Order: sequence, then C-alpha cells, then structure tokens
Amino acid sequence: MKFNSDHIVIFGGSILALELLKYLKKIKFKYHFFTNKRMLSDVIYDNKTLREHLEINKIKFFSTENINTNKSIYKIITPKSLGVSLGLPWIVKKKLINEFNEKLLDIMPIPMPRYRGGAHYTWMILNKNFKGGCFIQNINTKTIQGYRDTGNYYLKYEYQFPRSLKIPEEFYKYACKKEMSFLMKFIKNIKQNKNFTLKKFDESKSIFFPRLLSKLNGFIDWNFDAGEITNFINAFSDPYPGAISFYKGRKIYLKNAKLVEKNNFHPYTSGLILNNYKKKLFISAKKGIIRADFACKDPDIQVGERLFTSQSNIIKSKIHFKF
Repeated sequence: MKFNSDHIVIFGGSILALELLKYLKKIKFKYHFFTNKRMLSDVIYDNKTLREHLEINKIKFFSTENINTNKSIYKIITPKSLGVSLGLPWIVKKKLINEFNEKLLDIMPIPMPRYRGGAHYTWMILNKNFKGGCFIQNINTKTIQGYRDTGNYYLKYEYQFPRSLKIPEEFYKYACKKEMSFLMKFIKNIKQNKNFTLKKFDESKSIFFPRLLSKLNGFIDWNFDAGEITNFINAFSDPYPGAISFYKGRKIYLKNAKLVEKNNFHPYTSGLILNNYKKKLFISAKKGIIRADFACKDPDIQVGERLFTSQSNIIKSKIHFKF
C-alpha cells in the first residue's frame, strides 16, 4: 500500500496528537484536526486542557460530536488525504471510511495485541507492565475505538519503560517521545511514497482491558495490601483527578503515592491516618505505610482518623460503562 499523501487529517485528542500537530505545523505539512468537546476539556499534561494547549500553539481545530455528519470533513478530503486517528471518539461509518479510500489509520500507543481497550497506562501501572509499543493499524467498518480493531497493522515499534515511572503522566510523556520519533520516520516514508504491507496480529496473545473513568472506577479498596494500594493510587494520578476514598463522609483524592515502609501491620489498621506532615498523608495499610498527596474539602485532616470506602462504592467501581 502506497499512501501517496500530501495532507493529513488527524482525529481524536491526546498528548501524542498534540505533538504530531505541532510537528506537522513546524515542517509545513498540510493538516486538519478534528476532535470533540469532551477531548478538548481533558487535562492532558502540565495541568492544561487539550484546548488550552491548542490555543497556546495556535493550532486550529474542528469540534464535532458526530464526525460522520460533519460537513467540513467532506470538503477537505482529497485523493491525497491520509486520515490518522489518535484516540478516535466516534465510530466512523462506511461513507467516511470510503472517502479516504483505505487511507484511514489508527495509531495505537500500546504493546499490541496486549492492552487493547482503554485506560492503557492505568492498567499497565496496576499490572506492573513496563513494555511499551506503538502500532499503525488500518481502520475499516469493523473498527470500534476502544473495543475492536481490524486485527492488522502496517508498522510497529516496541520499547521498554524505565521502572522509575510511577504515574500515567510520566508514562505519557516518555511514550510520546518514543512515538513521535516513530511517527516522524513514518511521515518521512510517506513523503518518499514508500510501500507498506498489512500484517496480522497473533490473536492468541490478545488481552483486552475496558475503559475507565476516575469518578466511577477510582475508589480505593483498603483490603488490598500497601503495595497494591500504592500502585492503585498512582494509576489514577496525574493527569487524572486521583484515587478516591472518604474522610468523615467527604470525598478525598489521593495522588503520587509511595510505599515508605514495609512491615507486618494487621489489615485492621488499613486506612488509618498515621501522620499528616508537609501536606502529605501517611496512611497505614496491610503490610506497610503509604505516603500520598491529598485533596479534600476538609483540609484539616486529623491523625488517628480513618479513610474508608464503602462496599457499595467498591462494587460500583468494578462496573465498566461504555463512554
């Protein structure tokens, strides 16, 4: 397959999408960007939303809740247009797919075919997975972003994350540098009209994890041991709001956790606040002490009190809604 393209249409929204847009603007490669309201409001890094980053970098964009009925997209597609998805928020219908004439791609920044689905780095942190990857796939009528892909890919790049990385934002930033290097080479090959061949995944190695939403799935189960809770808190840390528990009936958000002591503390101690020092909580858990940043409407957190998550919230947190 030769893409023979002088125009790239980017769909979605992520750190990688932003960096690719900045690069295309820098090298003066013609592009257009389509996203939606939800993605524009997402905080992607440095405590700024995608919209804010786009405005800072003077990158124009189209916001639409249905790409298939958006009139602008059909006006800009030419025979030399290449569509590139980075977190596609819509299901693309046959009419639009046909407009691209098999030149519609999905960039999957994960070690495919593992970690299909969503919330990739959150699941990888929970599972202590440090293998990264970036795959360029084709999109067809079978593709449903976050649920199903074609089972094929054109190119892949695999690498290892440093084990010093703890939270999703760190994974995003490290991965973005690796992925941008990969995509820059891909764009160079496109400009040189190189040929690309579709390959099949080994589906016996496929693993799927569902999308997550912090406010629904981020409740801390204090029955976990200290190491597991530390990973859980970190998995929902920046750019996300944090892992959730309750202090005197009010929600408290924990981020940037560290297991500061391993011990033989009884499970009954789990959730007890042992210390509140320099705006960090030291919390007891089974087999250890956790230090974490916190945010709560009641900033006067008292030692000896307990953080608590009800069983109903824990049960609800294991329900995965489609969004």
